[in-house]
Amino acid sequence: MNLRSLAAVLALTLSGCAITQNVTPVGLTQGAHDLCLVRNSQVVQEEFHDVYLRVLEKKGFKVRSLPDNAAVTSCPLVATYEAIYRWDLAIYLARADLRVFADGKEVGRAVYDSLSGGANMNKFIRTEPKLTELVEQLFPKLRAYLRTHPRPQAA
Repeated sequence: MNLRSLAAVLALTLSGCAITQNVTPVGLTQGAHDLCLVRNSQVVQEEFHDVYLRVLEKKGFKVRSLPDNAAVTSCPLVATYEAIYRWDLAIYLARADLRVFADGKEVGRAVYDSLSGGANMNKFIRTEPKLTELVEQLFPKLRAYLRTHPRPQAA
């Protein structure tokens, strides 16, 4: 096999081991401190919901959980998710699809996908660090706003 053929085979093999991450940030910069998180009981790792809720709270949101299949119009700001876990030497988060809706309209989305990760060892990630990264990218302007405009305290 000549060098060109070997390079082509290697390139095809490695391209099949892709991990992708795409984020469309939410333009939120003010006032929407309350967020409703719709539970998805089809996600087999039950702690995903609680981890996502914690990450959103750390970002500065006051989060309220909604039941499965709640409408995205249930609250002014709603987050939904889908997640797939896989087993390959260990259980790992293979795909996460996070969507944010404002007044029923999708305003942001983050998708992490390692389903085509194959032999790529970077696919073995823990849920909380990946969700933290995705939420930071989903709400890039929010931290600066909350630092200068703290959430009003209940009386």
